[in-house]
Amino acid sequence: MPNMPKGNRTLFSRGKGYLSVAGPQYRFIVFLLVVLGVYTFLMKVFLKLAEIVQFPVFFPIALVTLLLFIGVVGTLYSHTIVGPLLRIRRTLEQLSQGNANVSLRLRDSDDPLLKDIVKTINLLGEHDRNSRALLQESGGDLLRELTTLQEMVRRGADHAELRKQLDGMREKQDLLDKTLQSLSKV
Repeated sequence: MPNMPKGNRTLFSRGKGYLSVAGPQYRFIVFLLVVLGVYTFLMKVFLKLAEIVQFPVFFPIALVTLLLFIGVVGTLYSHTIVGPLLRIRRTLEQLSQGNANVSLRLRDSDDPLLKDIVKTINLLGEHDRNSRALLQESGGDLLRELTTLQEMVRRGADHAELRKQLDGMREKQDLLDKTLQSLSKV
């Protein structure tokens, strides 16, 4: 659907439709259908019970049962989504505050889509740790080179020696610039 206007969505498509992340959406739809089926079964049981016992308070009991059933099932299902989302948010907050030493894991029962997001967050943390280590190492090397240059100037080194030292420092500066550029791309 290459020439589809921006406002139009289809039911099934990759990335542009209403079911763009089909796996989690299909699982949720199946979950809702199972909940509806179980509730319908419970309602049938209550109807039979109401006929047998002549229960005048059938509707309030059925309503309370529905609320309890939806509450318990909703809590159990949301546990696999809300819990991981809270852990993901905390980890992202730590990353935004400069803490690159984060590692996030989810339970086996958690949503697979959220597990993919966690893998990406862990890769981001690893990239940040590696970049910081490279920056520290390069900064330390550059500082040592500068100290050596100062020592060479103090003892009156010749022009060729100073030029060689400056060229080494420029290489270190280039490495620092490349590292900073890679950080700005993230």
